[in-house]
Amino acid sequence: MEKRETETLEFKKSTSELKEGVISLGSMLNKHNYGLLYFGIKNDGKVVGQMIGTSTTSDISKAIKDNLKPRITPSIEIVQEEGIDVIRVEVRGEDTPYSSYGRYYIRSDDEDLLMTNTQLEAYFLNKNYDYSKWEKESTDYTIDDVDEDLLIRYVNEGNESGRINFLFRDTKTTLTKLELLNGDHLNNAGYYLFSDKKPLLLKLAMYPTDERISFSDMKQFKGNIFECIDEAIKYVTNNIRWRAEIKGMTRVEIPEVPVEAFREIIVNSFAHMKINPASSNEIYITPTKIHIYNPGPLVPGTDPKMFASGEQGSMIRNPLIATVLYYNKTIDAFGTGFERVFRICKDIDYRYNSNQFGFTFEFIRPTDDMINETINDMIYDKLTNDERVILELLRKNGRRYTKQAMGDVIGKSLSTVNRVIRSLTEKGLIERVGSNKTGYWISKS
Repeated sequence: MEKRETETLEFKKSTSELKEGVISLGSMLNKHNYGLLYFGIKNDGKVVGQMIGTSTTSDISKAIKDNLKPRITPSIEIVQEEGIDVIRVEVRGEDTPYSSYGRYYIRSDDEDLLMTNTQLEAYFLNKNYDYSKWEKESTDYTIDDVDEDLLIRYVNEGNESGRINFLFRDTKTTLTKLELLNGDHLNNAGYYLFSDKKPLLLKLAMYPTDERISFSDMKQFKGNIFECIDEAIKYVTNNIRWRAEIKGMTRVEIPEVPVEAFREIIVNSFAHMKINPASSNEIYITPTKIHIYNPGPLVPGTDPKMFASGEQGSMIRNPLIATVLYYNKTIDAFGTGFERVFRICKDIDYRYNSNQFGFTFEFIRPTDDMINETINDMIYDKLTNDERVILELLRKNGRRYTKQAMGDVIGKSLSTVNRVIRSLTEKGLIERVGSNKTGYWISKS
């Protein structure tokens, strides 16, 4: 065995450096489709040995399978070097690029270097899929068409996440570093990410029935990728049901569908969409589902569960856009989106479909008590004390109350009851049943 590290050989003193070891394996696979790693040897080649317990090798195997994507099955064995036990790990694979903990590395001598945008794009373009080259094509727009406030905020977020190592100096320098300029002109990626020209269309709607015959709310929003992502997440967040639980001394708001899940699908819908002037992303909500669509179909013959399991490597339609979204942590890690959604939604039903036009993901809204409660806990918090008292009276007592009867029970004047009834009716929380003469008030919950 060689006593120095090379482009296909890495030494680690012990499994305390397991994460770094997995990164080295990924970078060696990306460079040579092969990698050899030893635990129990210092980086200068000195053999120090590795403490080996009952689960040591299985822990190594699990770390590699969980964090090196596409999934690799390593060869792991305990061997002796200079009469001392060490662990030998060997990997082989040609489904490049491989990500380690969501990031892509390339081997250079004995170093693991983060891939540049250009390197990453080249790997994806070499796959048998039509990844668009339009990202780097020049547009007619210049740095004068950039939303500078957004760009400054983006760089600050990238620094906070540790994924950007430079400060904002000026727009041109920053966009050059991000590879979003061709001379003085924005390329397509830069235009759709940071321009103030509102280049993308996002359609949003709420329907009172699943038939979608009529809508209760509909809007069209125009913006760049970052603006559309923010608007889409806000729209879903504001139009789903929430409930509250008291945990210890803290009130916790819980959505019917985890925010992390629909946020992940929304972000991916913009990162992987097939962008053209006639395309648009769409989100609509009905009583039974949250529907998210983007004009970017999956590769024929693939399935989201193949990506989630690591069986299929990442296939990114827009590598440059995805990389920029990664730098400020809009994308948390490459190739792990579906895996996170499926894990988060283990108790939530969902379905998806891909055809020649695009990709659709639908979260099925729960039909338990949470969805049947028409009184949102957050709305309830905003009610006055008189409104709460009358609402609870109508909800829990089971009787049919006239205004006068309500006033008698709670000890309030008829004018107060009238004011409260009017307010609760406007908020859609109660309704009148029957005629003005013989009718009564009931809660709608």
